[in-house]
Amino acid sequence: MMSTKSSARSSFRASTAAWAGAAALIPYVVMKTYWAFGGTAGRPGGDLAAQLRANGAPEALVWMERHGLDFTVLGAIVGAALLMALVSPWGARLPRWSLLAPGWAGALSLTPYGLATMVAAPLGITIGDTDGWSSWVGIVGGLAFAGLGAALGMCSWSHQQRTRHAPAS
Repeated sequence: MMSTKSSARSSFRASTAAWAGAAALIPYVVMKTYWAFGGTAGRPGGDLAAQLRANGAPEALVWMERHGLDFTVLGAIVGAALLMALVSPWGARLPRWSLLAPGWAGALSLTPYGLATMVAAPLGITIGDTDGWSSWVGIVGGLAFAGLGAALGMCSWSHQQRTRHAPAS
């Protein structure tokens, strides 16, 4: 069992990680919002909605893209909310598994994806239609994904430790 001092320190570190993870998403959300409003700097060429449809994406994602709503921005907002739930008292009232399952899944998938993207982007390694794409876009995206993933890992671990003796929900 953690001492009160140790628990407070761990909680502070988790809160700091949560805010840092959320902050890492800001440049990504700004970039995608800029594109949604017609900005073209760094944006890959082509019609993303048509590409989504051609690749078999659900019609809801195609509709969102046609109307200026990027599903990855919505995912970033959900990720930031998950970070806050993992470190907030109100999150401790939710079933443990409902936070830990997506928290660990996000940590284990987003961290390596973001790190790989930050390495690959400056080397010009890309996937898909990248006509007009700038390498800084990959760095912004990689920072967002790696930052969110690392923060999810730290916050999931902290939440798991703080709630391990709580009754099963």
